[in-house]
Amino acid sequence: MERNPVTETMFCLTNDDAGSQQPQLFRDLLDFLSEQQVPATFFVVPASGGIPLDEKPEWVELLYRALDQGHELQHHGFNHGVFEFGVPPGFMLDIIPEAKARWLREPDAVRAPHTRAALGEKIARGLDILDRALSIQPLGFRSGCLATCDEMYQALADHGLRWSSNRVVNPMGWRYINRDFDAGEPWQADVPPHPYPYTAGLIEVPMLSEYTWLLVPGDEERQFDLLRRDYERARERSGVFVALSHYYAMTEPYATGLRIYERAFAHARELGDVQFCTVGQLLA
Repeated sequence: MERNPVTETMFCLTNDDAGSQQPQLFRDLLDFLSEQQVPATFFVVPASGGIPLDEKPEWVELLYRALDQGHELQHHGFNHGVFEFGVPPGFMLDIIPEAKARWLREPDAVRAPHTRAALGEKIARGLDILDRALSIQPLGFRSGCLATCDEMYQALADHGLRWSSNRVVNPMGWRYINRDFDAGEPWQADVPPHPYPYTAGLIEVPMLSEYTWLLVPGDEERQFDLLRRDYERARERSGVFVALSHYYAMTEPYATGLRIYERAFAHARELGDVQFCTVGQLLA
């Protein structure tokens, strides 16, 4: 049921894959967010490419800068494999055809490594790297490729994680990645557009969608319209808007994603009663 706007809308920009590739593009995003005076929640990969984060001094320096600027760092799997912590949702597999083919061909083999003990070991190793590199103890988790299973949530709880952000309200952002602009897929009825108690005692913080994946200038109006409509609907229904993004996809190849978020931040401010915050601040 739709309801009148709440007193204030919490706008949370989340951004994935810090610690992986092209650190100069992460620097560009930090510059942009500083200009916009918007904090972000960054999900950091502890060992992208099999190399621990504490062996990547350029990344460590950038992530300390992010902390100094008021951003938040959380746990993003271990090395970001497609099936690392479970099976991605169908809309994600649709944009990774080789992974989808494997899942359809050998589902039992894909599921076999997803035991509570094995996933717990990966979570613990990732936490140890983040502590060594950045002296942080994350409470939040997002899996690479949004892959999940019940055992993952149990393992997160075993290791003191308190919240996850893996479920998606509106899959249309991923349909757009496949250039399927007429999919018309609605908001998912079983995913509330706000944080809610989930399995294993964790809080789930759903994201609305991904709006800025590797866009060319001609994509700007369509993608901004999708974001704007989701923001306004979330503002009416729950007063919470959590957006997913990827720093290298926002800044490359034309920085179209940055222009979309510049417009989105301005639109939210124009509507009024908005607070830009990290997920941790939202949950507090």
